[in-house]
Amino acid sequence: MDIMQVSNLAKAGESQSLELKTSTSQLEGVCQTVCAFLNAKGGIILVGVKNNGQVIGQHVTDNTRQEIAREIKKIEPPANHQVNIDYVPLEDNKFVIVLDIIAGNHAPYTYDGRPYARLESSTGLMSQHLYEQLLVRRGQLNHAWDTQSAKGYTIDSLDHEDIRRTIKEGVDKHRIGIEVLNYDIEHILRNLELIRNDKLINAAVVLYAKDVRPDYSQCMIRLARFVGTDKSDNFIDNQRVYGNAFRIISAALEFAQRHLPIASFFEPGKLQRTDQPAVPQLALREALVNAISHREYTNHSSTISLAIFDDRLELWNNGVLPPQLNFAALRKRHESYPRNKTIATIFYEQGWVEGWGTGTTHMIGYCQKNGTPEPEFEEYSGGFAVIFRFKEPMGGRKADKKSTLNKRQEKILVILASGESLGVNEIFDRLDDVAGLRTVKADLSTLKKLALVEQIGKGRAALWKIRA
Repeated sequence: MDIMQVSNLAKAGESQSLELKTSTSQLEGVCQTVCAFLNAKGGIILVGVKNNGQVIGQHVTDNTRQEIAREIKKIEPPANHQVNIDYVPLEDNKFVIVLDIIAGNHAPYTYDGRPYARLESSTGLMSQHLYEQLLVRRGQLNHAWDTQSAKGYTIDSLDHEDIRRTIKEGVDKHRIGIEVLNYDIEHILRNLELIRNDKLINAAVVLYAKDVRPDYSQCMIRLARFVGTDKSDNFIDNQRVYGNAFRIISAALEFAQRHLPIASFFEPGKLQRTDQPAVPQLALREALVNAISHREYTNHSSTISLAIFDDRLELWNNGVLPPQLNFAALRKRHESYPRNKTIATIFYEQGWVEGWGTGTTHMIGYCQKNGTPEPEFEEYSGGFAVIFRFKEPMGGRKADKKSTLNKRQEKILVILASGESLGVNEIFDRLDDVAGLRTVKADLSTLKKLALVEQIGKGRAALWKIRA
């Protein structure tokens, strides 16, 4: 760090992750804050800066350095690797002492036998309740799958662009300190607690790996669009997507957008059109984040699955509810017990979820605002499912006429249910059917006679769409 960076930080003023001290005469307070930062998300302490941000520096001798080292040793468990000390030179043989603290892996930490916590820009003694919570969490983290060391993966195995996107979004949401934008990738990963004992943990691979195969083959989602209301019927699209959490979420949202219809209408007295998706995208993203945070990764043979039927979208992941929760509790704010707390915490800090225990209530709220049925929750086959039922089944407005259709004609209606206007060749390509182009043209003619579809234009340039 150079003097320009020090000055910019000092001007920003004290915060949740920045402390200013005038000199090492306040060394006891400095180390109390070091302890508090270790117990939180890390931070920076500038010694030689007034509370108003004026950089004054101080003289540094060998005795000063030894005194700092002695006090740091009073922190338990030992945190030498989490506290980086730098001496930034000023004029007149003075220095600003910069203590850069990386979040600890073994909270709660104590200084001189006492635990400290950070609240906004103040440091104080930690409450007994928080201390006990951190002790329990330490025990859980020692055994949780997502905190175990990742085998065969290095920092270069991760997508650095995805990592920096997490930081940028977290800063925008005021959940990550702005100074983290200037950290290198290793420093960021340590700040996010994705490096422990100098090794990447499984959560880092799940969230950011460029390639998850073959060692993390459970990081996959199955995507299918079925014709009808159960899996015994044919499907018109079936995919498997391997990748990190953000690629899985992106692929699932894109798949849903491609296959789900959007109802457009004008409300009385309003000139602006209202678009009503069959499933609100934010509700679906919330469900996907929950699935990734709560799933049981130790089962390598099971994956997340997203299935779209004529009447619903169903998202399933391996791992049932914890014993402390039931279905009724999911419909109100409740305590959260994520199976993979480190993964869940990253989603929170990025701003993709509002808080633990609010995911299911937010899904309900998004659906209510959208005017679509509230999601349902079920458990089966050793897993948990979120079911979004459609306000109106796809292509179901003329069910009496549809009862006479063959499977191929039903598939055509499903393809056009997205609201797109397609040419006959595009429809033929998406059908993936043995029938020839002439048969598809005949099917479209039948659907047109039944007033289920309409033709726009003539000849080879003609387009087909669902009839409103």
